[in-house]
Amino acid sequence: MIESYGNVQAILRELQLALKRLRETGETHTIYIEKTGLTMEEQVEVMETLGRGNITINFTETDQPVEWYETQFSGIWLGTFRNARDEAIVYTLEVGRYPSLCGAFDEDIETAEDELQTWIDAADM
Repeated sequence: MIESYGNVQAILRELQLALKRLRETGETHTIYIEKTGLTMEEQVEVMETLGRGNITINFTETDQPVEWYETQFSGIWLGTFRNARDEAIVYTLEVGRYPSLCGAFDEDIETAEDELQTWIDAADM
């Protein structure tokens, strides 16, 4: 049982300030939950307080799949990184318009450009 909610409130305030920075400057913010010093009960309280929204993103093309979902607070995403045995190994809270790690990398975009050109050439467009 949590004796004091001070640590939970500190994380929620940090997220609130990060939302303001995102809105005003576009700056994103990431918290690695395990590195906050919160007890397991406090971590659960933070996650339960944030709740779950309607958007989920799954990244499965790796040995360590990741699921992000937007919390009930727009702009706050909870990420769960798993190992090859499907055990949760890292939890993150990301403040951003979408989780930064799920964005396309430049190398992938270049490959997509080349592949699209191949399709265009094959269709004689």
